[in-house]
Amino acid sequence: PGVFLPDQSDVFVNIELLSQRKRSKNSPPVFPFLFHEKLRFDKVFTHATDPVQVANALSSETVRIELIQLSYPGGELLATYQENAREFLFPTPRVSPTYPGVDREVLLQRSSSFPGIAPKLEFSSRTIIKEVTSAGRSRSSHLSRGKRDDGKHKSSGVDRLPSQVVESY
Repeated sequence: PGVFLPDQSDVFVNIELLSQRKRSKNSPPVFPFLFHEKLRFDKVFTHATDPVQVANALSSETVRIELIQLSYPGGELLATYQENAREFLFPTPRVSPTYPGVDREVLLQRSSSFPGIAPKLEFSSRTIIKEVTSAGRSRSSHLSRGKRDDGKHKSSGVDRLPSQVVESY
């Protein structure tokens, strides 16, 4: 209450997750900022064959959320949030409920150009890990070769190796 941005340029949220960067649509600089959008992030972990390997890989990835105002030149960073992807996508269960329709909330760290207290981001998310089959290396020659009609050997295809894909909405 009583907080306003001195610059009247629009604001947006920028999210870096799973090696992708996406941003919301612009919103007027009037509190509370409302971004009602669905952003989808996907990543295939080609060397992971089970969810434990995916979880370990997510621990080394970083999620970064930025609240940015479109001011000249290039925008003003108002607040940020950063955490490893495993903790962000699979948080510890909460004891206290949030508002209806809101599954999660994180407190952003405000920059010196943001007036007032640190802003809170309320959002819903859904994360899915599923196994996909992708083309991999062919097996050793005695398993991957077959006979053609003319008696010569031919390659009979490619070994299908399981991979894990993470989808987050």
